[in-house]
Amino acid sequence: MSHNSVIQEIKDRLDVVTVVGRYVPLKKSGASYKGLCPFHSEKTPSFHVFPQTGTWKCFGCGAGGDIFTFVEKRENLPFADVLRMLAKEAGVQLAEPRPEVRDALQRLRELHAQATSWFQSQLLASQEGQRAREYLERRQISQETIENFQLGYARDGWEHLIAWLKGKGFSLEEIIKAGLAIQRDAGGAYDRFRNRLIIPIRDAQGRVIAFGGRILGEGEPKYLNSPQTPIFDKSQVIFALDMAKRAIRAKDQVVLVEGYMDVISAHQHGFRNVVAAMGTSITPQQIKILSRYSRNFVFALDADAAGARATWRGVQMVQETLSARGVLTPTSRGFRTEKRMMADVGVAIMPEGMDPDDVLRQDPEQWRALIENAVPVVDYTLRQTARRLDLTTVAGKSQFVQEILPTLSKIGDPIQRRHYIGKVAGLVRARESDVEEALRQFERNQRRQRPPRKRAPVQPPPDVAPAPPSGPDEPPPEAPLSSDEEPPLWTDEPLSETPPVGPDPTSPPVSRTPPPVIGPEEHVLGLILLHHESLLPWLDDELAQLEIEPLYVEDFNHFINRTIFELLDDFRFESPDGDFASHMADQDSHIYEHFLFLWDYARHFEAEKPKHIQFHHLQRDVVTNLIRLRLDRNRETQRQLEISMAETSDSDELRSLSERFQKLLIERRNLEIAMVHYSQAARWVSNHRTVYATK
Repeated sequence: MSHNSVIQEIKDRLDVVTVVGRYVPLKKSGASYKGLCPFHSEKTPSFHVFPQTGTWKCFGCGAGGDIFTFVEKRENLPFADVLRMLAKEAGVQLAEPRPEVRDALQRLRELHAQATSWFQSQLLASQEGQRAREYLERRQISQETIENFQLGYARDGWEHLIAWLKGKGFSLEEIIKAGLAIQRDAGGAYDRFRNRLIIPIRDAQGRVIAFGGRILGEGEPKYLNSPQTPIFDKSQVIFALDMAKRAIRAKDQVVLVEGYMDVISAHQHGFRNVVAAMGTSITPQQIKILSRYSRNFVFALDADAAGARATWRGVQMVQETLSARGVLTPTSRGFRTEKRMMADVGVAIMPEGMDPDDVLRQDPEQWRALIENAVPVVDYTLRQTARRLDLTTVAGKSQFVQEILPTLSKIGDPIQRRHYIGKVAGLVRARESDVEEALRQFERNQRRQRPPRKRAPVQPPPDVAPAPPSGPDEPPPEAPLSSDEEPPLWTDEPLSETPPVGPDPTSPPVSRTPPPVIGPEEHVLGLILLHHESLLPWLDDELAQLEIEPLYVEDFNHFINRTIFELLDDFRFESPDGDFASHMADQDSHIYEHFLFLWDYARHFEAEKPKHIQFHHLQRDVVTNLIRLRLDRNRETQRQLEISMAETSDSDELRSLSERFQKLLIERRNLEIAMVHYSQAARWVSNHRTVYATK
């Protein structure tokens, strides 16, 4: 059974109201059901479930989808886990993943589980573990906390753990691969962790995947972590997330501290939304993972100089990582895409000479107050920048304003923006109008850096062969269509069964002939996957010029399409020079099969296109189909809204739905205007767009 058939069978067998109703109390409202949205705070229900279509939609925050997208978003689970969970519930049999990959990863997890047991036994029962037990007693760590975090002790010897794991049936090669032993140049190996308190590092599902070790006594390094392994990538792991994720979601706040013991102490004192990054500073990948649970961040790092630097780097990293998506802001001629901060960030400043663990042990209520009164990120940025510069000099004042402008430009709320413009003006003793003009000039310069709309087309990648020149014996190619006459390249007509000639040896193998019919969503995603290095940067600029939102995951309705686009989006950010096709080969078999299907389709499509169709036609075609997809989604959302408005008798809810409906009308008008730039077939829209905006 294909992956699409499996997903459809699961959706056919499971009732969307039953699945969603486990998480959200639903009340029948006409033909649909409604309740309070689980993804944002609200008092009036704007979350609707439509059993006829098997979909759900929140008209407040805009989230929507099917049972797969709901469970993925609510449980924060990867595709493979969601698929297995719902397949089991539906009684649908899934194909087993590749045995060699499954077995190797499972073997590594079993090895770590056995190592955890051995470390725990050494802490709790061995004579050598007394030193570690005394250390934990001095740190006031309770027995319950020791058990919850599975703390252990590594004996001060060269091959104690190796001998234990060999006795459990693991080879020396496996132990080295797991990072628990270091190979000697002369042969053999020795334990990586010796005479250290052992802190297991678990993934989001609570499985031990690595270890951290704190030395007991003198020596360096103070903390030693497992190296990179097939199941442990420290840039994507957050310490104690498995224990903190429910509290983070419940409080809608994540508190970041610097060390293992800070996290352990916080959890012991009842503050369970506290986690730590794996390393000296938080990474973009870790920020993106945490943002799935909450977009309210509080940094609570040490008060020393190193802690201040780490806090500053973390704040900047959150600003950069969660400001990437554009948002529409009103202008005199409609809307403009601007970069805005998509998170609330605060800084809890520890008392001088104290770290979070000190504060928690001395006075837990002081910790609570510090977190509740965390300094907003803009105030912290102002404070840190002012400390570095001499604001008594003209040069210092000018540099201060220039360094603060990027932060001010990310403030979307006009009242907050006005407040901080006044604050900056007061610090440099300037007029607010001068700071405001400097900010306007900065934002104008940022927009000017985008390439103009009318520019030379991007050259195709090397593996896209240009059309051959016309010879004396062949007719000249057809003249290219004008921009106003360019139809979308995708049609519902069956494609030729002829496979492409001369496949690129660096591309994934063509595993099958693509099916004869494919939807516009798959058409767009296939071309993006094939040309993402050149197409996506151009697409971001082009959509900004059209003043519509950038490409994002909600543009794809099909669950597996959304998953692949998210993987591509993360991959571009984390490994810009890597090979995405190889990266996809390591994913779940259902994902990889669909990726190959899309990749094959795009290559097949390009091989069959007329010779006069060049790369810039493909670019414009992607925009055309993307706008069409958004218009279809807009119309469907309007239809659902009209049903909900007709069924409600609550005046507050009706007002909320009406406001959302008006926003959809404005969005639809902007999309229709954008379509005029790309398709003659959309010209009639310009004669009727006033009707849509006022009906």
